[in-house]
Amino acid sequence: MADEKKTSKKTEKADKPKDTKKKSKKNPFKSIASFFKSVKSEGKKVVWAKRMEVLRNTAIVIVVVAIAGVAIYGVDTLLSLGMKGIKNLAETEPTSVSQQVSDEDTSADKTTDEAEANTKAAE
Repeated sequence: MADEKKTSKKTEKADKPKDTKKKSKKNPFKSIASFFKSVKSEGKKVVWAKRMEVLRNTAIVIVVVAIAGVAIYGVDTLLSLGMKGIKNLAETEPTSVSQQVSDEDTSADKTTDEAEANTKAAE
């Protein structure tokens, strides 16, 4: 008989439509109150660091940031000096292409000067 009661309850539950779920709207004020209650309970679980731990960790962070800053400054300085050196080399030593271009420019200037002189002489 106990088995019959269990199966009959199961069939009754299965026969009920699932649309009978409550579609009630939650009160937003209750949701907000529930949120703040959970925040308060979580806040009680927080373990705060001791004063000396905070000071020690702060000092470590400041030292690491200072070391990283000096390292970055050093690399930046070396790279900028290297770029200035390359620029100075490029300005003092003309390449063969730039020499050819400058030679062509001077020969073109000479031909235009000669042409002007010829036209003046012809007049």
